[in-house]
Amino acid sequence: MTTNLDILTDHRFVVTTTALVLEREPQDAGEGGGGGTEISAMSVSGGALSSMLALNRSASNAMNRNRNRNRNRNRNRNRNRNRNRNRNRNRNEIGGDDYSLGLEPWRERRKLHKEYDNWIDLPVALPPTATQLRLQTIELLKKQYLRTDPRLAGRVEEIYRESGMDLSGYLRPLGIEEEGGYDATIGLVLLVLALCDEIGLTYKERFSVARPNQVEPRLRPILANPAHASYPSNHSFQSFSVAFIFSRMLPEHPASTELFRSARRIAENREWAGLHYAADTEAGHDLARMVAPVLERVCKRQMLAALREWI
Repeated sequence: MTTNLDILTDHRFVVTTTALVLEREPQDAGEGGGGGTEISAMSVSGGALSSMLALNRSASNAMNRNRNRNRNRNRNRNRNRNRNRNRNRNRNEIGGDDYSLGLEPWRERRKLHKEYDNWIDLPVALPPTATQLRLQTIELLKKQYLRTDPRLAGRVEEIYRESGMDLSGYLRPLGIEEEGGYDATIGLVLLVLALCDEIGLTYKERFSVARPNQVEPRLRPILANPAHASYPSNHSFQSFSVAFIFSRMLPEHPASTELFRSARRIAENREWAGLHYAADTEAGHDLARMVAPVLERVCKRQMLAALREWI
């Protein structure tokens, strides 16, 4: 098909707010009524019409792209604004700090220190005697042998995972391990772990019990001994404290029972690792039960913020 390009010499394109139109130059002063230019949507044919329609479509598409780009930019701006607003509201609800980001809970530590007299001298049972501890290492030697069974590979993986800041043992029983919208709950868990670490270390220093492999040299822990005493077990104390706090916050939730089962598993994994006696595990549980009322007062605001995520 032959394109008629005479239209390009007789006319010129003019951009308007709606599309491209043709401006026709009159051939003499009498044509067009006065010698001025005339703008009209002329009827053209063939390739000239196709060219003009293509240019109109191109201009229209460009306008639509700009309009969509602005719309998306505004939508993203609003989304970010809402996200920041929700994040700030969440920080205010849990006391000005987002502990799910690992920030230091200095306000709650100050509250904990004000409660010092209520947790510093709790009736924790005295640790076993040296003879009793040696007898408990026999059970740890049995666990050390069973640890080589391929069927227990899952427990060994848990031990390595729980040696760091792993929350799956707390979030999985609650059913929120892969769910969003529970920032305050996660923050509460981290807060309890941080506060209990400080309390537990105080009791460890008081009792100063040697680690199992220091009592029984045949024990080979699969993790390095932490640089503090054995009794009570902080993993046990922290895990049971999380379970006690959640059961006080939402006692009717079936996950409360599951949290206690998970806490027991986490605590006993430290025995399987060769790092703790069974007595350490039980002392951690008992300390958690006695400290729970103190933690409830210290973490009141965080518990209320977490509760709103569940009701």
